[in-house]
This record gives sequence, C-alpha cells and structure tokens, in this order.
Amino acid sequence: MSRTPDFPLPNGEYEGYDPTGGVGVGRRVCYALATLRLDVVQRSTIRALLPPGERKMGGAVAQQTKRQKGKAGFAKTNKVSARFQERLNQFEDWGWISKGHLLIAVHDRGALLDHALQGQKELPPRLLDLDRALAKIREDQAASEPDDRLIEQRHRELRALMRLMQAPVTGVNRSGTRSVRFVNRSRVI
Repeated sequence: MSRTPDFPLPNGEYEGYDPTGGVGVGRRVCYALATLRLDVVQRSTIRALLPPGERKMGGAVAQQTKRQKGKAGFAKTNKVSARFQERLNQFEDWGWISKGHLLIAVHDRGALLDHALQGQKELPPRLLDLDRALAKIREDQAASEPDDRLIEQRHRELRALMRLMQAPVTGVNRSGTRSVRFVNRSRVI
C-alpha cells in the first residue's frame, strides 16, 4: 500500500548516513522495518535491533554527582533512542508507517527499503543486532501474562527474526549468524 504524501519526500542526500563508513540509525530502522516483512511490529523489537547506545547524564558535574548519589538530577539521555524516535516521527510524516504506543504498522515497505539502500553499494556485515532482539522478545514472553494480547505478535516476530538469520546470503555481503544477511530485494517486497 503506497500513499502519496502532500509534503516533500527525502532528496538524494540522506541524513542517516555516517560519512565515516557506518550506517545511521534512520537507515537501520528503515532496513529493519522492511526486511522483517511484518505488517505490524513492536517498537521494542525494532529498538532492540539497533545498537544499545551510550547513556550519558546531562547537566553539570555537580548535578551528575547528585544523581549518582540518588538525589535529584537530570535524567539520562541515550542518543540512539532519541534518533530512533525522531526517525519514526519522520517516517510517519512521510506516510510510510503509523506508530502507536506499542506497535508500528508498516504501510510502504518498498519505500522504506529504497530509502535504506539509497546510495549504498553494500551494507555492513552487522547491520542489525538479531541476538539482542531475540533476547528482548523472549524476555517479554517470560514476563507476560497468559492472557496477554501480544503473545501471537511476539511469535510472528520470532519467526521473522529466525527467517532473517537463516536466509541465504545473496549479493556481496558475507555475514555471520549474529547479523542480518543481505536479503535479495525480490524476497523482501
């Protein structure tokens, strides 16, 4: 399902690209949403596929010391989580996804994949952290109640992650079992 947005779409310059050779958070989110091939996915699963990021305390040194001692201070910030939220908002504005409190609905998988692969000759071998995402889903399953409505959603996500881990390698990327294999475009869409 493709929507025609009333606002400008991204141009040839993609701000999610890291000029040092890495891939930015936005590109990873696009790739994760496209390659899972699920119409609905949990936000926590997509976040778990991204690097954990560093937690840094904000404010002056005195305020950081107060926080460490259990007193009032500024909350910790995580740049990866902040960028993740920004990119979800951006993709929702472009009409590619709809995000809720717990779930993300994917509307235009092809546009997400095109955006993720734009300007890339090859993807890095460890683009998404599949082991971390599997551990997060299993942790959520263990902590869930028997009447939890997300049980079937977690099963679908586990199957999708296992499918990515077992997908045959295509293209020039060689990756291990702990990373996403470059899936042929015809199998993704």
